[in-house]
Amino acid sequence: MQLASDAFIGEHDFSAFCRRPKQSGPNRDAPEPSMKRRVISARWSDAGEGVLYFEIRANAFCQQMVRSIVGTLVEVGQGKRTPECFSRILAARDRREAGKTAPPQGLCLIRVDY
Repeated sequence: MQLASDAFIGEHDFSAFCRRPKQSGPNRDAPEPSMKRRVISARWSDAGEGVLYFEIRANAFCQQMVRSIVGTLVEVGQGKRTPECFSRILAARDRREAGKTAPPQGLCLIRVDY
């Protein structure tokens, strides 16, 4: 899972891992917002007794980005995907290419830096 996480480092279009914002009302004709984000670090650590921690740092996140990334990384850990698939998923920019969104239980925001 760590090897797959390394593919996120740097600036990428994360459309495949983000929920598209709904466009309605007077702004419905506005261009879609950019899904480009710069990931500074992404790493897994083993806390023992089957507990894993995932930490990701970026300049910004889009809606459900981290949950979608974690859900897809778990599929790598389960052997359903290979670490190499992440470059293809990023390039596709299609949410259907990524894995399931991880449930919110167990995921928490630790800190926001400005």
